[in-house]
Amino acid sequence: MKEIELPFIWCLVGNIIEKRYFGENQILKRGTKKFTPNTKVYCFPALWGDGYEEIQVIGKLRGRKNLGVIVTSSKFITNWRLQKVFQPYVVRTMMERNGWDGTEESRRIIETMLDWIPSRTMIVSDI
Repeated sequence: MKEIELPFIWCLVGNIIEKRYFGENQILKRGTKKFTPNTKVYCFPALWGDGYEEIQVIGKLRGRKNLGVIVTSSKFITNWRLQKVFQPYVVRTMMERNGWDGTEESRRIIETMLDWIPSRTMIVSDI
């Protein structure tokens, strides 16, 4: 019997931060407007020239059952990592929108990004 190889992509993955400051009064909020804390997000490569400050991601949105695609700030993402992704919706969406693929070049680019991108995360310490 011939083994079928599942399609996969290399992907930059992270989680939404637990807490963040919001507004002029620096109110402490959990997660972001669109994501609950610790939501796993699949991050697209840089799509415009803003230095990866605002990024397109795939993740489970607040109050929704399915995954969605939105733009969010990279400072609200933590626990950055390289991951081999097999989830059909994520693979298909990345491929359709010129995102990551299964090539060694994508893997190499993500590994390089992991050297500098974790420093972008907003750190909130409890007082």
